[in-house]
Amino acid sequence: MRSFPVGRYVIFYLPLADGSDIVRVLHGARDIERIFSQSG
Repeated sequence: MRSFPVGRYVIFYLPLADGSDIVRVLHGARDIERIFSQSG
């Protein structure tokens, strides 16, 4: 999984051969590590 910031948000995505699959869009002030550790 990869990520990049856009303004105050962070976009998480999976690169694919024909594009990308957006996994999540989160506000940058969120506890991102905690959120991803709870999902699964």
